[in-house]
Amino acid sequence: MDLSIMKLIQKTFPFILARIVIYGLFGLIALIFIGIMTGIGFLILKLFGESGGAFVFVIIISFGVIYGGLRFLERYVLYMVKIGHVSVIVELLRNGSIPEGKGMVAYGKEQVTANFGTSNIAFVLDKMVHGAVRQIQRWTIRIGNMFDFIPGSKNIIGIINAVMSISLRYVDEAIMSYVFLRKSEKREETVWKSASDGVVLYAQSWKGILKAAAGSVVFIFLLNIILFLVFVFPLMFISKLISADTPELGFFLGVLAVIGALILTTLCKRALVDPIVTIIMIRSYQMGIRNLEPAMDLQQKLLGVSSKFKQLFNKAKEEEASNPPPAAQS
Repeated sequence: MDLSIMKLIQKTFPFILARIVIYGLFGLIALIFIGIMTGIGFLILKLFGESGGAFVFVIIISFGVIYGGLRFLERYVLYMVKIGHVSVIVELLRNGSIPEGKGMVAYGKEQVTANFGTSNIAFVLDKMVHGAVRQIQRWTIRIGNMFDFIPGSKNIIGIINAVMSISLRYVDEAIMSYVFLRKSEKREETVWKSASDGVVLYAQSWKGILKAAAGSVVFIFLLNIILFLVFVFPLMFISKLISADTPELGFFLGVLAVIGALILTTLCKRALVDPIVTIIMIRSYQMGIRNLEPAMDLQQKLLGVSSKFKQLFNKAKEEEASNPPPAAQS
């Protein structure tokens, strides 16, 4: 079924809500942590002199800890939610609904377990797809550079490169949706084979995906600016009120306000914008590959230009050799 983007957002909102709650809690903890660390940095500043080096060092360490925590959160807590969301989007595009009697998030997690066994296998496969797509995109840009003698072509190629780079994190999720599509069609093939074919189909249908990616990048860019401004002005105002009688504190609280606004903007993007763009990209990909079969000549070309795709392709062959379909078993 060709459900609209708004329908898919509405129907899969439990996944978006789950992300909002998790990122919201993380954001609260992050702001409390950076507030404590800023207080420590300012105390060091007051005790050991006017140099702001210690304060800057504390802020950098704090930012590194928060970034590391965010990576951990996305790898070990949110990955099942993200990939489960992908599975539900595919099911909705196929049938318009999920089986009755099951919660949306629970059904998504169940599909991940049923198709991959563990989230670790899904994560490793996702990373291999990501690496393959990145190399293919670089190869595509190199081909485009052959036409840089045409006036204005460098600017166009630069824009395309920027769009493809930003959209990369969503393209691999779109390709992962092909794994769920094949499984829902009861295809007797490994997830590695499905992902390998999905990459080939991405290369075949890149024009439609690029259009969706361009719109998504504009959406991301504008919303990031709006979110940052929404957060930074109130935080700057609060920092000014706090430091009204302590001028030397004003600069440091201003820095904290900007950092806090950046953290909140990033978390809002991950919680709200990313799942919406994921829906846009998966829908575009699924509609673009409809009734297509992977082109073997293109597959051979990709094997020659992407070592990551070759690694994925070889893994698919190994899995097929060790786990032949039931009909082929003696």
